[in-house]
Amino acid sequence: MARGGRVLGCLAILLVLVGAGAAGYGLRHWWLPLLGYALDVSPRVRSADVIVILGGGDGDREEYGSRLYRLGLAPHVIATGAPPGSQATALDLERRGVPRSVILLANGTRNTHEDALAARTLVLAHGWRSVLLVTDPYHMRRSLWTFETAFAGTGVQIWPAPVAGGWFDASRWWQDEDGFVAVNGEYLKLVYYLARGYIAPSVIMGR
Repeated sequence: MARGGRVLGCLAILLVLVGAGAAGYGLRHWWLPLLGYALDVSPRVRSADVIVILGGGDGDREEYGSRLYRLGLAPHVIATGAPPGSQATALDLERRGVPRSVILLANGTRNTHEDALAARTLVLAHGWRSVLLVTDPYHMRRSLWTFETAFAGTGVQIWPAPVAGGWFDASRWWQDEDGFVAVNGEYLKLVYYLARGYIAPSVIMGR
């Protein structure tokens, strides 16, 4: 009888899990977009001392950051993530209308945490007080929290400027391989960044 009870219990749990899975799948067009939207941040595009363009992506970040510069929103640009000694990003930005004289390269950074630390060094060295942070929408939540953690106590304002008109679509990210990889990767990296202290809990709480 005891064994039969355990079997029935396992079957009941299995049925609940299958039912929950089926319900989740049926409602996927409602809750999956929420996961995509949660990674994005409402833009706060305004005049700043410097535009920071994070490395990676497919060129959308450089194009959007250059557009913000051409609109006169900041007189300086920092670009991160290129290999040490590389001038490729500077040349790319020049082709997009950003003069070489206003570009600072933070080469050799390997992740968003290192991007934030390198940008912090350059921003503080130049006495700048405000930053327009440019990256893809799916990457913005983690980037903003990471930068706010790195710049904590400096008085420097970090304003998010997620790429507008890029490839990422939060409303259907799971229907595209690149979107699926990006969103799932971001949630894993958020957990990792919290565990490593790259993102401070106080930043998440907005304190």
